[in-house]
Amino acid sequence: MSAKRTSFVAFFLPVFAAVSLSCAGGTGGKRFDFDARIGGIASADPSAFTFTNQNDWVITLTRAEVTLGPIYLNVVTPLVDRPLGLLDRLVPSAWARGEAHLDPGRIVGEVLAQASFNALSAELVSFPLRGALTEEQVHTAEVWFYPQAGVSADVKKIDTPALEVAGTATRGDSTVAFRGTLILNDAWLTDQPSGQQGSQPITEIRKLRGIPASFFPTQGGSLELRFDVTRLFRGANFSNLTQNPSDPDGTKLLVQSKAGPVTTDQVMTNLYQGLRDASTYSAEWVKP
Repeated sequence: MSAKRTSFVAFFLPVFAAVSLSCAGGTGGKRFDFDARIGGIASADPSAFTFTNQNDWVITLTRAEVTLGPIYLNVVTPLVDRPLGLLDRLVPSAWARGEAHLDPGRIVGEVLAQASFNALSAELVSFPLRGALTEEQVHTAEVWFYPQAGVSADVKKIDTPALEVAGTATRGDSTVAFRGTLILNDAWLTDQPSGQQGSQPITEIRKLRGIPASFFPTQGGSLELRFDVTRLFRGANFSNLTQNPSDPDGTKLLVQSKAGPVTTDQVMTNLYQGLRDASTYSAEWVKP
């Protein structure tokens, strides 16, 4: 197990005490520890990562590294649990599925650690710390993207990547090589209108709630999370990258920035929206 995966453990124990099981008010059965693992889609093979998105770009991914954690299990039911319809396709900006209006519910399980994994592989990576939960029906999972050990959860300026991607996109006679690093920093905070007080907490953009996860956990079982990286590109339009900076070989660099000669591009925005879309993830309880 790499040092990167284990370095977060000590940090999460004190930071998330406020939402730990001892404070969750659980009314379920016995409490026990469990293992948790995460990986790419279960059917992952090289052909799975050449796909056509909604804008008719044929995308081939060559890199997709993700770092996330901690994980929480909640009794609250998801707001939306249905197949994508016409409205979803016409309005891709609505991918977040209204998580801000999700009832707080009650946390009955937690994995206070982070894991880094290759989303182009079906191989599961274990979280470096076992989770703990109460034997009670779970309806949703929560994925949080927090900074590395020793960095406060509410720091805006960080350099911890949540996602690193690379690949090519082709449509007609146009082929675009691209690479990018997505960091959940203040570039994603909504600007406050002039004359209004308050601001969006940075911690809110580092949390994703409402991932459907309907199961009753039993002792000896484990939590298995899957991440479908193709969903991050479903609305991407690579023709919008003409002004982006390039590597010497012509590879376009995806940009996240509120200021400068190039601000956050459309492809990077799609990556951000997809990373925070509950349908990108799946969670199930695997019995022994």
